[in-house]
Amino acid sequence: MSQGQQKENGTNGFADSLRDIQGEYMMLGELYEKQKGYGQRLTEIMKTMQGEVDTVIPIRAEVLGRPARAAYLVAEGVVVVFDMNGVMTSKPLYTLPSEVIISVIQECTPELQRLLAEKRRVESNRVKSMERVLKELKKAQATFKQTKRDEVAVEDEEEEGEAPPVEPKSQREPVEAAVAPTPPRPTRDSFAFNGRFGEKTDIATVAP
Repeated sequence: MSQGQQKENGTNGFADSLRDIQGEYMMLGELYEKQKGYGQRLTEIMKTMQGEVDTVIPIRAEVLGRPARAAYLVAEGVVVVFDMNGVMTSKPLYTLPSEVIISVIQECTPELQRLLAEKRRVESNRVKSMERVLKELKKAQATFKQTKRDEVAVEDEEEEGEAPPVEPKSQREPVEAAVAPTPPRPTRDSFAFNGRFGEKTDIATVAP
């Protein structure tokens, strides 16, 4: 093989290596973006569940991979660390390395589960109490309505059973005044004349 061919082959091999490196770099970039996105989603989930119980969860220093006097995961999805000198630092959970994010979540999950279960029991008892009171109120309301209906029915029966007052006969039938019948007036046809016109009748003179 000539020297020129060897040089050409070496150049081609170098170019292939560069393309491979570029491909690996691009894939690493995609993986970093996925890790960042997953870290943010995990942090949001933890923040939502922890906000429900509104409490601070302690974290062991070993989980963080560095010495610390105390560490906590607060409700805003923030990790608060007190170093050996008592200096406090705080960082959002999603900004930590992915292995630390996973370790913190694994560390806090059992306590978070316990707190959520306890709150669920408390809320369940409250709901049962409210349901019991609601049932009693419904019974009382039904009894009250039935009592009102009974009272109305009794009042109606009493009104129907009462007889109307008897009025005196003199008030119901006005007394007719006794009026003597008026004799009928004679008519021309009923007048009878006895005697004859033209005759003179002597009338006896009454002595004084």
